[in-house]
Amino acid sequence: MARSAVRLNVSEPRSRRRLPPAARREQLLACALRVFARRGISAARHAEIAAAAGVAVPTVFVYFPTRAALVDAVLAEVERFYIALAEQVHASRRPAPEVVTAHATAFARSIDDHPDHASVWLNWSSAVRTEFWPRYQGFEARMVALIARTLTRGQRQGSISRAITAPDAARIVIGAAHLIAQQKLSGQPQTEISRFFDAVVQLLVSSLARRTHGTGTVPAARHQGVML
Repeated sequence: MARSAVRLNVSEPRSRRRLPPAARREQLLACALRVFARRGISAARHAEIAAAAGVAVPTVFVYFPTRAALVDAVLAEVERFYIALAEQVHASRRPAPEVVTAHATAFARSIDDHPDHASVWLNWSSAVRTEFWPRYQGFEARMVALIARTLTRGQRQGSISRAITAPDAARIVIGAAHLIAQQKLSGQPQTEISRFFDAVVQLLVSSLARRTHGTGTVPAARHQGVML
């Protein structure tokens, strides 16, 4: 009888088992990201997260006592995810155009594994007339600083044009990320997504790279078509 009871406990859905507080919070945050991605930052509610997690609504309030706390946790996770990705890529000392290409590739691939992060980010980045906008501006400023550091290095080394400031060029990179995310999240055929990605990266790198003397050609980073 005891053995049968043990089997039943093991086979219970994860959401219905008693989890350590850290594991439960992680589970609820993942469900919150999913709900926010589907419903939008302004519309998601505790009850929807509880339904997605298979727990009682009061359980969600234990970990996120207010809606403001819930939104804060979701936006903090999105910010943490993309800052960590950027920091890892831009730690490289490769030529700046190659690092920019690597960042675009890593970002595009992350959408496949973390589509909810991308959806919430897109929603957040357009929430200009909401209380979430000042926080987004702070997040974007951190991202601009990270990318601009690489571009400034490229300007010193002669691989990035000085015709545009590094912070402005970094904002162009972020704008390109929006285009890539929109294409991938819109369910376009894989071949079209790959072709579009290649075009965006080539245009991006070409616009930033320093032109060679008198030829008008652009020494772009080596980039081959990536199935994203």
